[in-house]
Amino acid sequence: MEIKELALVVFTVLTQAAIGAFVLIGWLRLRNRDEAMDPAYRKAVLALVPIMAIAMLASLFHLGRPMLAITAMRNLATSWLSREIFFSGGFFVLLCASAALEKSPAVRRIFDGLAALAGVLSIISMASLYDVTMIPAWQGWGTYVAFVGTALMVGLGLAAGLVAYFGRGSAGVAGDLQVLVGAAVVSLVIGLVAYPLYLVLLGGGGAEAQATLSMLGGEYGMALVLRWALTLAGGLVPLILSWRRLASGKATGGLVYTALVCLLAGELVGRYLFYATGVIIHIG
Repeated sequence: MEIKELALVVFTVLTQAAIGAFVLIGWLRLRNRDEAMDPAYRKAVLALVPIMAIAMLASLFHLGRPMLAITAMRNLATSWLSREIFFSGGFFVLLCASAALEKSPAVRRIFDGLAALAGVLSIISMASLYDVTMIPAWQGWGTYVAFVGTALMVGLGLAAGLVAYFGRGSAGVAGDLQVLVGAAVVSLVIGLVAYPLYLVLLGGGGAEAQATLSMLGGEYGMALVLRWALTLAGGLVPLILSWRRLASGKATGGLVYTALVCLLAGELVGRYLFYATGVIIHIG
């Protein structure tokens, strides 16, 4: 895999995770009126800024010539790549604005809504960009599920980790964590069901789709095992244990941090496999 593709791994996973976490933290702010938790939410949003900055920097490594990003945005009406650049960059700018407007809650909420919208459109644009390629493994619902799944699974883990860290000592943090951890467990179970269906889809496809399936079961088999070991053993198990501890009123920060690291690592490996095993259709 080339540096440009590795940059894409970092860009897509971190962007989707940051978008998911931002939307979830924004929802928690609306749901929880406990003013004691507001500093935790504010710091959590601020922590997303450097994460998105790394993602945007990685996107420049992919482009090779960063100025092309400005040129590419001229084709918003016809190009999913232009829309991806526009909405991802827009989310980053609006995220920074949201973080800077904490002292003006009414104005900040407007920027929060715009940032969430830009983030959702960014993920849709990313998935649609791959859906229209000549690579069968990237076409169809599988890519949409994978990208939205990253935003949910890692976004939930990231939101939980940030809230747990910045909200430690607050009485309201346990309720937020219980909701986030429970939702993360559900999203992981859905992902666990969806992936075998995706493999079946590949097996019933053309030669290129079957070549991808063969690579996943052959030369990239160990990477696939690692991806799901990190996600299930490293992510799902600590989340279940964390949920049980939260239900009994016990501290759970360490388990949440462990789950976050493993979920992120698992998605990075999974996205590496996404790019490494894509086989283009040969015409003629």
